[in-house]
Amino acid sequence: MRVRQFLLSTYALNHTYHNWELRRWEGQWFWGQLSEAQHWTTYVRLWENERGQLVGVAHPERRPGNLWLQIHPDYRHLEEEMLRWGEAHLAASDDSAPAKHKLQVEAFDYDRPRQQLLAQQGYTQTPWYGYLRWRLPTQPLPAAPTTAGYVVRALRPGVWSDTERYAAAVRAVFPRSAATAADEARFQTSPSFRYDLHLVAEAADGSFAAFAGLTFEDVNRTAVFEPVGTHPDHRGKGLAQAVMVEGLRRLQALNASMVYVGTGDMIPANRLYESLGFTHYHISHVWEKVW
Repeated sequence: MRVRQFLLSTYALNHTYHNWELRRWEGQWFWGQLSEAQHWTTYVRLWENERGQLVGVAHPERRPGNLWLQIHPDYRHLEEEMLRWGEAHLAASDDSAPAKHKLQVEAFDYDRPRQQLLAQQGYTQTPWYGYLRWRLPTQPLPAAPTTAGYVVRALRPGVWSDTERYAAAVRAVFPRSAATAADEARFQTSPSFRYDLHLVAEAADGSFAAFAGLTFEDVNRTAVFEPVGTHPDHRGKGLAQAVMVEGLRRLQALNASMVYVGTGDMIPANRLYESLGFTHYHISHVWEKVW
């Protein structure tokens, strides 16, 4: 909870997700990625100032081989030390040369200080990148496409069949995902999870044809869409757009200040998000060091 509060407070200073948003951090525990105590203490390092206040966090996502830096804007000078810690504790073997080590770190397009630090420390920018898009919830809502034959609704608390169908839809959209109903049920116990903001388009046969999850925090009143997807058997019908528009409508009712969505370089996903008003974005580039 201490890191959670740190992420909330630094958003208020940065006015963007320079650091992680809550859902992504909570997933480190509630998805079981770092939930084992020995992993948590081995792979997560905290930095405090002289008053004992948290000012930096270094950790991987899912597994070693990558390093993420959560940093207070007044303590960016610590990033070099955080990099050295990551290289000593989180480096992975290089696939092409097992005797070597490699580590990946991301830097936003606007973050010249980190880009310069990474270059000085022997990192090179790779071709891999992703978008962090945003829009104001107060913007006019786009028209929702008609969804004849489908019902757009929220997940129901304590309904196991909803959880099973949601997990099945996620696996169908993201083949590399091994999400089970048990995984989803565990994540539903995370502090920021809200059933009323996890929306689905239910087909006539009861399966979930599309989904859009929203995480909303009421300190800065920001929200994040994750995950978003449409089952391969139901694409081309505007279902993802329909569930996202319903999510935006609910965010307006919550008086949200900003809503974000992250994605890779996939053209269809970016086209969808732009059509819904997510026209502002930062690009996060992956940097890598091999030694």
